[in-house]
Amino acid sequence: MSIPTILLQNQDDCAEIALFGAHVLSYIKGGRERLFVSESAKLDGSRPIRGGIPVCWPWFGQLHPEIKEHGIAHGLVRNQTWQVTAQIQTDSTSSVTLEPTETEHALWPKGLHCQVKITLTDKLKIELITHNSSHIPYPLSAALHTYFTVSDISTTNISGITGAFTNNLDNSQHKTTPKPYVFVEETDRIHQSKTPCTIIETDNGMLHTVEHQGHDSLVVWNPWQDKACSLVDMKDTEYQNFVCVETALTQGYIIQPGQTQNLVQVIR
Repeated sequence: MSIPTILLQNQDDCAEIALFGAHVLSYIKGGRERLFVSESAKLDGSRPIRGGIPVCWPWFGQLHPEIKEHGIAHGLVRNQTWQVTAQIQTDSTSSVTLEPTETEHALWPKGLHCQVKITLTDKLKIELITHNSSHIPYPLSAALHTYFTVSDISTTNISGITGAFTNNLDNSQHKTTPKPYVFVEETDRIHQSKTPCTIIETDNGMLHTVEHQGHDSLVVWNPWQDKACSLVDMKDTEYQNFVCVETALTQGYIIQPGQTQNLVQVIR
């Protein structure tokens, strides 16, 4: 059984969104697919989808104080079905707003709510909106974990990221971002950067311009060959065809009572 999807259309451009995980599966602009989804990805709701734009909330990765006990990476919303709460279609705009349906999990912070709003115009805008209706301040980490398609990771370069980063592979700290930002091995880095725009380019002319808002970090990830071979939902050589550049909160953000936080990624 395949998961239900919604199609946003604006002239010749389109975006497909799975209700499972509020997960953008495809963004075709100018006739070119911008997002990577593995041929081995599970599209039946049995596990989170490998590729596209996974939504990580209300924690990212292992950033939960009890992660060793429960072992749930990347939060509570990427493996449940969401509901449509609003939809707009005009001559120049197509959008959908989604909310999760299962909010009674023991690890779900009481009074914390989230929405995902996806808007297609001449660009694709993804907003992860968090509101704290409780009287308790909560720690919040999150990410829009986007897989961008590239022709060859070994000829891919990222520009726009500056400053310090943490290498998650050995937990080492680095003061400066490498230049040029290229890929020769497994890469898993959290950049402590509020960079507003990054550009991903490859030698075949593929170009992604990505804007970031509401973040305190950018995460860059590619598993390379050995780890790709260990992933049950990725073909062994598919690491060559994507890079993840993630708009994220990872630096100890606290959402205060009554506050709304918007994490936004715009793909041009």
